[in-house]
Amino acid sequence: MKLLSPSSYFCLTLVLIGIIRAIQLFYSSTRDLRIANKDDNWYQQPPSTVPAELQHAAYRNATGRMADQPDQIFYFIQVSDLHISQFQPQGHTIHFLHFLQSALPAINPEFVVVTGDLTDAKDKSRTVSAQYPQEWQVYKSAVEQGANGTAWYDMRGNHDCFDLVSWQAENNLYKDHGKSAKELDDGKGVYSWQVSKTFGNYQFVAVDSCPRKGPSRPFNFFGYLTTNTMNRLVSKIMPSTFNHTFLFSHYPTTTMFPGVSSEGYTFRDLADHFSIYFCGHLHKLAAGLGEVLKTYRRGSDSLELEVADMKDHGAYRIVAVDHDLISFVDVELPIAQIPPVTNIVPLTEDNKIIWPEKIHTAPVVLITNPKDSRYTLPTKEPLHESRLSTHIRLLIFSEFAPGSLKIRTFVDDKHHAYPAKFVGSIDRDNNMPLWAILWDPIDFDDFETHRLRIEVTAPDQQVGVHEVPFRMDNMRVKIQGGAGEWIIWARISSLVRFLSIFAVIAMLITITVPKIYNDYEKSQQRDARHNLRNKTLLSIHEINVGINRGIYAGIQKHIFVWVHRILQFPEEQPYVWSLCFVCLLGLLTLPWFRAAFIPSGKDEGERMGFFYLWGLLFEKHQWVPLDTWLYVIFQLTFNVGIFILYFIWKSTSAYQLTCKGNGQQHPTRLVCERVWFQVLVLMYWLWRVQGLWDLATFYGGVYPTLVFNLLVWWLIGVAAVLVMGKKGLYESIKNRHQTSEPVGVPLEICPSCVDAVGGVVHDEEPIRDHFFVSTAGHDEEQVQQESRGLLFDSDGSSSDSSNSSRAFRRNISNNKRD
Repeated sequence: MKLLSPSSYFCLTLVLIGIIRAIQLFYSSTRDLRIANKDDNWYQQPPSTVPAELQHAAYRNATGRMADQPDQIFYFIQVSDLHISQFQPQGHTIHFLHFLQSALPAINPEFVVVTGDLTDAKDKSRTVSAQYPQEWQVYKSAVEQGANGTAWYDMRGNHDCFDLVSWQAENNLYKDHGKSAKELDDGKGVYSWQVSKTFGNYQFVAVDSCPRKGPSRPFNFFGYLTTNTMNRLVSKIMPSTFNHTFLFSHYPTTTMFPGVSSEGYTFRDLADHFSIYFCGHLHKLAAGLGEVLKTYRRGSDSLELEVADMKDHGAYRIVAVDHDLISFVDVELPIAQIPPVTNIVPLTEDNKIIWPEKIHTAPVVLITNPKDSRYTLPTKEPLHESRLSTHIRLLIFSEFAPGSLKIRTFVDDKHHAYPAKFVGSIDRDNNMPLWAILWDPIDFDDFETHRLRIEVTAPDQQVGVHEVPFRMDNMRVKIQGGAGEWIIWARISSLVRFLSIFAVIAMLITITVPKIYNDYEKSQQRDARHNLRNKTLLSIHEINVGINRGIYAGIQKHIFVWVHRILQFPEEQPYVWSLCFVCLLGLLTLPWFRAAFIPSGKDEGERMGFFYLWGLLFEKHQWVPLDTWLYVIFQLTFNVGIFILYFIWKSTSAYQLTCKGNGQQHPTRLVCERVWFQVLVLMYWLWRVQGLWDLATFYGGVYPTLVFNLLVWWLIGVAAVLVMGKKGLYESIKNRHQTSEPVGVPLEICPSCVDAVGGVVHDEEPIRDHFFVSTAGHDEEQVQQESRGLLFDSDGSSSDSSNSSRAFRRNISNNKRD
């Protein structure tokens, strides 16, 4: 006896082939993240690395008691996401110019690091993306004319590599205008610099994590570190010992896929050897989700700190290292003081910047001792220094002289008795705006969390405030960053990849398993009592007539209803089922569409690429192994999943779900079968078509982006089903005056249904596999006659299930009497 039909074996074979193909695509697309690519311009021979021994900061020699001396301290600035634009008048360029003009001179840092998105690279409509020479010239001129000799380091962000075939492309304008472009290229995607002081040595490492081929937006949001790049990072970070090592990149790790080095080292291994990972990219997100995009990674005792953007928020970060304790404060320009822009491109013909009128910023306060306990690194910072200190230490950055500032200190909202004293210097070549306040840390060594707040008032009455929680027992305080902290911690890139693959596989299993199981039941020639669909209906009928009176009966009924619908789907709508099956297999294994992802390419081979679930594939088998996942999960949910769910919903009719024993002879139609609802579904379909049309506007028009597009052909098939399929729009309009579902044949294994039609089933006639007949277009009397024909044989005798049926009915009667 055959277990399955040939069609089921064919489906299983296709699924197996599809899974094998999907695995092959996954490994091909991620090859550069696992194996060094010799064809990459930034390839280098894999090093032989001996990691330096990790040293616990608590066992370092004491660096000296933290007192009122301006020693063992330096500070720098991180800026990100400038988005210099030749089209946008608000924010963007003007914020950056005000940072250089108004904020930077007062701070005078050791150096400035810009972590990507130097230019906006989008047109006026914010749809087309390209590299604009004028934007790059503004950036270059502003840094050269406004940095005032401050050491400057920068790197690319995703906007800086929009529409780039490669690093060598002519329109890679960062190569000619970026301050650190030569260092980055010479270092094969990684460069570093050191700050050497009498009290210690500090290393700073910048890494380019942009895609090697830069598609135009929107498929250019994630970054990745290839094996080649990981080899360079390993050789820079792991062999040497510094007081602190800091790593800079554009992408937070939550939007990045780090590869593995040739020696097997992961990004987690690198994090053991650096203290803080600085990044940008997320722009505070939206709706307040990104107010605190910071997290602490316990396994590596490291921090990841994303800074808000200069573009909209005018944000920048000051980081100080004081006696090897790392402190920082995030600052925003007073945007309300910035007047409207008159020159969107503030550049003269000879590339001189037209500087805006200077604005006056409030004092910026950065407390360096005691350190903010939310961001302590127990094994990498000498936290015992705070307990041995004699003074609170802080930096105050202001355009006014130190003597004109008024400083108030509060500990746990109580005024601190000792005054602040300026102990630094204000020379241009030796600027250190350090202040000290006498205190005794033993007073606060009580295993409690305290709060220190310092308020500084300038002569123009602007006030700068910095407040930190601190502890003297070296215990960490939770960051409590809410959604923002979770987003940085959670590795969204890996999460959306998992959800995308899971969604396709789950939908494929959901529609394939019922077909295989139904075929198996048929091959076993089971009678109706053992048919899972009918047993599920019986459970629904029992709930309808009150047999099951549990508190969860309503939930159980919904579960049974959807189980029955899923089981019915391949039998009730075989052509629709085939459409869904073919679509899901195609999405898993075939290119979704072909498009001009890099319009600046010199020929079709450079411009065109294929969009797969697994990444973007260009000529010569060059993969960009990401930037598909966000789009994929959205399309799978709204273009595929919702329509499959809708088709499954219509697989079971209302009369099948209604027990005849409850007295309802004409069950109400399901919502999904009503005309008004189907019109809404059709409008939803039009919305999804609009989404695909938008895709064509990004990548070269209708041909080939929409012509060779799996989702387009899927939506065409969906439209046909919506109009002409089972109880589709055409049929619903035709029967629009019929407000209720026609009477169906009762369920033979349901005693309540049998009682309702006045009979029982014959004992010698095998119960049939199908119990319902279509009533559309039939007279009610004819339907009742068909029902009788199913319930009785020719001589009117009953089955021997009658005894159990009578017992069942007695139970129902007893329940009613009770």
